[in-house]
Amino acid sequence: MNLNDFSYIKFIELAWQLVIAIPAYSNKYSRKDFTQQQLLILLILKQKLRVSYEMLLADLMTRPIIQQLIGLKRLPVTSTLKMFARRIKSVVLHHLLGDCTLLTGKQKLKVAIDATGFHVEDGSYHYRKRLGKQAKVRKNVKLSIAVETDKQIVLAARVRKSKAHDTKDLKPLLIKTAHIKPCAIVVLDKGYDAEASHEIAHDLGMECIIPPRYADVPIHRTKGFYRKQMKRGYSKKKYHQRSKVETVNSVLKRVFGAIVHARKWCMQVKEMLFKLLAYNLYRLTRI
Repeated sequence: MNLNDFSYIKFIELAWQLVIAIPAYSNKYSRKDFTQQQLLILLILKQKLRVSYEMLLADLMTRPIIQQLIGLKRLPVTSTLKMFARRIKSVVLHHLLGDCTLLTGKQKLKVAIDATGFHVEDGSYHYRKRLGKQAKVRKNVKLSIAVETDKQIVLAARVRKSKAHDTKDLKPLLIKTAHIKPCAIVVLDKGYDAEASHEIAHDLGMECIIPPRYADVPIHRTKGFYRKQMKRGYSKKKYHQRSKVETVNSVLKRVFGAIVHARKWCMQVKEMLFKLLAYNLYRLTRI
């Protein structure tokens, strides 16, 4: 990538603004060869460039200006990055994801929520074919995200390895979003249509728009106060903002890849969070 590319330099500058909130060292006994912020920026860069640990460090060796921007006097070895990726807690990455809104200046959020799937890397087709029928089934990781529709920034995420109904992840996502900044409205597709979904949103002070299923069922036979309201009518203009969460899912897969390379579940979750942080910074460079 061209070092003169402003967006690439801006990416690292924004990354510094984001990660500066975490402590430089995990404890007073740390070796202090590298700060947590520097290692975290490298892991986010790994997702931006879609390379392995070895290729990331080999690439950075040819980019002294980037090393200066990150504040590196020398490059870490791959084991240092891998150990830090295992050591950092997922809750820290979730907090950083929410902190991305601080870089947008938004005071009140408009949110859309949707889910998508990512493949887990499990070898080539021919390798799996030799292993037998059971190995042919590709594993998936399900990602549910809450997106701020004006800036198209990911606010909160839930990652799960088992198939489950979308509504299971709705409450945690809405609670995380409400803790970041006040939320004016949340829009969702028909997959979230349930009276409980409306109740959760309204309890958190959000306007909620979910198109009701079974349009042929008359209002008097529709269950739920809020679901009846939806059948009487809702703002189509507000609801169509939901398409932006699908745009985010598309960009996320197209630019940062639709495959998860980690083997262990805890590392798969972290890889998804690093991918989302890379997307947010990528998006912020374009706002």
